[in-house]
Amino acid sequence: MKGHTDVVNEQSADCAVTMRTFPGIAIIILNWNGWQDTLACLESVCGLNYPDYLTIVVDNGSWDDSVEEIKAWVRNRGEGFSFVHYTGDAALKGGDNTKEQILDAASPEARMVLITNRENLGFAGGNNVAINYSLHRNRPADYVFLLNNDAVVEKDCLSRMMRAAHESGAGIVGVGAMGENGDQIQWGKENSVKKQFFVPLVNNLLPPHEMQKVYWHSLWVGGGAMLIHAGVLTAVLRRRGSYFDPDLFLYWEDVEFCILAGIEGYESVIAREARIHCREAGSSGGRYNPLAYYYNTRNRMLSANNLLPWQWKIVFHIVNFVMGIGRIFKMIARRRYVSAQAICRGLIDGYKGVKGKWRQHDHVVLQQRGSE
Repeated sequence: MKGHTDVVNEQSADCAVTMRTFPGIAIIILNWNGWQDTLACLESVCGLNYPDYLTIVVDNGSWDDSVEEIKAWVRNRGEGFSFVHYTGDAALKGGDNTKEQILDAASPEARMVLITNRENLGFAGGNNVAINYSLHRNRPADYVFLLNNDAVVEKDCLSRMMRAAHESGAGIVGVGAMGENGDQIQWGKENSVKKQFFVPLVNNLLPPHEMQKVYWHSLWVGGGAMLIHAGVLTAVLRRRGSYFDPDLFLYWEDVEFCILAGIEGYESVIAREARIHCREAGSSGGRYNPLAYYYNTRNRMLSANNLLPWQWKIVFHIVNFVMGIGRIFKMIARRRYVSAQAICRGLIDGYKGVKGKWRQHDHVVLQQRGSE
């Protein structure tokens, strides 16, 4: 990786590390009406064995009691806990120097920043605010670790990811296993950009011998647990004017980000022994959430239009239309009518070039809460 200067040496089986310098890591946790998951995530983050990190929670315009509940959790940590609350606008300016100095004097497990956005900016917009703060605060972060709020991290997760970053020289590192039991291997190998848009028509599984390595190369890693070097973020920002693409709002931002980083010369790898525990699509409502179907369908098409050469765009849209219709009928056969409608709407909006937040987003969320 360009400009990589961090030194990490493994000393024991439990991945204790010794470094000449400890790169500072900003852990960013995005919350939207999900404070229960967020608090469980924070408890696990406080137990990390990495020696230099700052926890940042971004409340993305929640309408429930998230902000109050998160503040109550902070109060329960005791007087020794260093806490700063910024509005989104204040965070974009890098925060307050006096408050930042107090934060930097505290131990990693006893400091936290809460950033509150006035509205739901999506995965891309919410994380962009916190990333900008992380890179422009009094002591800029060397790395940013994006972490889904429904995730529980194992204590050595960050240490193992940093080891993989050092040994591979990669600019982006993902976790090797996730799922509620932490045993679902992250699939993916170093496919070409073109092949990525034809998954599952192409083989994207790793050979067994690859999965025995400390890390393996991948075209992209999931944004639910993504460690990114500051240099990568700066390069992508310089290329398109934002870290993650706010036009996508939710889903596929991680794929597009890693592809753009690759164009800039930064590799992505997955750290085999780094693990988190989380529900599939838990932060957006679960595996069969219509939001996931809509955004995945639409954003796959928007990203293809941005990243594929015109010849491959034609092939993609023919294949994608057939696959999309097939998914709609599959949902109907399983009596998942709302999901079928979401896929259909995603196809239509994808071909129309609709970007940003889905106009039915909040309505779908309210419907789901009413049915619980």
